Amino acid sequence: MQHSKNHKGNILVVLISYMAFISLGLPDGLLGVSWPFISERHGIPLDSLGILLVSFVTGYLSTSTSTGKIMSVVSMGLLLAVSCFITGVSLLTYAYAQHWILVIIATFFLGSGGGAIDTSINTFAASQFSPSVVNWLHAFYGIGATAGPFIVTWMLIRGNEWFHGYFLVGSIQIVLALVFVFTLKYWKLSHSKSAEVASGTYREALGMPRFWLTLCIFFIYTGLEAGVGQWAFTILTQSRNIEEESAGLWTSAYWGSLTAGRIIFGFVLIRLRVQIVLLSAFAGIVLGSVLFLTAPLPLIAFVGIVIIGFANAPVFPCLISITPQQVGAQHAGNAIGFQVSAALIGSAVLPGFAGLMTDYFGWEVIPLLFVIESILLLTLYLAVSGRSYARA
Repeated sequence: MQHSKNHKGNILVVLISYMAFISLGLPDGLLGVSWPFISERHGIPLDSLGILLVSFVTGYLSTSTSTGKIMSVVSMGLLLAVSCFITGVSLLTYAYAQHWILVIIATFFLGSGGGAIDTSINTFAASQFSPSVVNWLHAFYGIGATAGPFIVTWMLIRGNEWFHGYFLVGSIQIVLALVFVFTLKYWKLSHSKSAEVASGTYREALGMPRFWLTLCIFFIYTGLEAGVGQWAFTILTQSRNIEEESAGLWTSAYWGSLTAGRIIFGFVLIRLRVQIVLLSAFAGIVLGSVLFLTAPLPLIAFVGIVIIGFANAPVFPCLISITPQQVGAQHAGNAIGFQVSAALIGSAVLPGFAGLMTDYFGWEVIPLLFVIESILLLTLYLAVSGRSYARA
């Protein structure tokens, strides 16, 4: 009977985790469609979006880098509940705030709540779930990010205002916070694992040379992932004279292949070791990047884009899932916090750097940078795979 209860509890936690990652992705998709309306409401120029991005990143890093310590003094269930409540209130502030400064403040707390949710669930998943489940977890984030723009668009089509989308998603976050409150008992590590998590220090984690290598992998990987999604359309239309309709379709296919790949690799990982999947994925990213760079025909470039997206799919969740085994359970919370933070910074810095390089070398420098980044990823992974960071 006890085993049956534990099994039901595990299934419930997995389902709630999926819901949490959908809700984590939802706000990321709202702003793109809503920003012109937000700008008009507050009478600010469209380029003020950068202020919100800085505020969001600052809030995100404030919690993602410290979640390991927070979890040593606060239960994970309570942290998730509070974080969801904060993100919900922040989204409702977006909907109803009449002053620009309130939106900036709300964005900071939206980032801090998202950083805590992202890091804590990833830490929990890495210690409790299989690599397959972690891949599916991140696939649900993609579903949420895809659904966000559709929610706002659907509101507009039905004659509602853009802020009704924020009201809906904010309400979902608050409901999810209540779900975490009512399921607090399930969001616990075993006593021994809790003690291990609490025993790790930042100094010990940062003193591992290979730990810095894995931060570089997260930084470069997310920079490449975001860079392809951000720049593929522009390269195809501005440099290779591809029609906008076709370029838009294949850019969408890139994100679709990423989400579909995470679902498919969840099944693959039931049979194959995670290290084999990661090695194949990094090799696939190199192949796709080379095809995109050297493509003699448009179709080859399109195939390269889809290969990159599909090969990208298992990288982030698989790296997260093996972190406790590589750094030791006592360092997992701190390590995953820094990994998620490095990923966020990489997704902002590397695409921006690529854009700056076009001023000097033209659009085709971006696919070349993708190739360089993909080779670096494969090299770094080979340098750290198969060896424990804890022995460094």
